[in-house]
Amino acid sequence: GVVVVLSGFENPLRSQLRAAALGLGASYRPDWTADSTHLVCAFPRTPKAARARALGGLLVGPAWIWDCERLQRRLPCGPYLLDGSASSSSEGEGSEEATPTPHPTRKVRKGGGAPATPLPPPGPHPSPH
Repeated sequence: GVVVVLSGFENPLRSQLRAAALGLGASYRPDWTADSTHLVCAFPRTPKAARARALGGLLVGPAWIWDCERLQRRLPCGPYLLDGSASSSSEGEGSEEATPTPHPTRKVRKGGGAPATPLPPPGPHPSPH
């Protein structure tokens, strides 16, 4: 299961995040332990984050908890990962976890990079009343 540790949050936000995680069925630890799986952190460059990363943990932002709570299900961590923690081993995450590609794929290349909505030509324009 999911075992969360929180880092960088003060109350009441810390209590709200903990309550949301517990309400979703996760376990909570005040500090990183051998069974911890996710560090929900405000800042990815802290000693607690470095320890979690070194031990194979996943670093996610608080939006992961809020979105899981809103949808009442566990969401993949990919979009919420902080600071490249996906590059470490993702044990316990299962195949639902998508590892982000290092280079985003460019989908539509029509128009040579022109904006989707044409901009009006420069110059004075009558204001619409």
